[in-house]
Amino acid sequence: MSEFLLLGIRPQTDREVSPAGLACDVAAAAAWHRWLRRWGVLRSFALPREPVADLRVCLIIQASGQAAATRLASGWGSVSGYRVTVTQLCDAAASGEGP
Repeated sequence: MSEFLLLGIRPQTDREVSPAGLACDVAAAAAWHRWLRRWGVLRSFALPREPVADLRVCLIIQASGQAAATRLASGWGSVSGYRVTVTQLCDAAASGEGP
């Protein structure tokens, strides 16, 4: 198993979202994150302290390979509306190399 960084960026939009639509979106995202925890693949996450125009959210997940991480990223993008980039993390301590 390897660890991957999923970086989600929400594109700015001018469309209005109804309260019902927003509630459905939040429920879908919450269920998706709950499944990640249940499967044991969500290792950590980060959000910006201050609101920014293109909200960035980082998830660190554990997956069997790039293809599995990409599928998880696609699923996250589908339920969240984020544009998601996938990067495999390196373990500098294990390789004996520093920053």
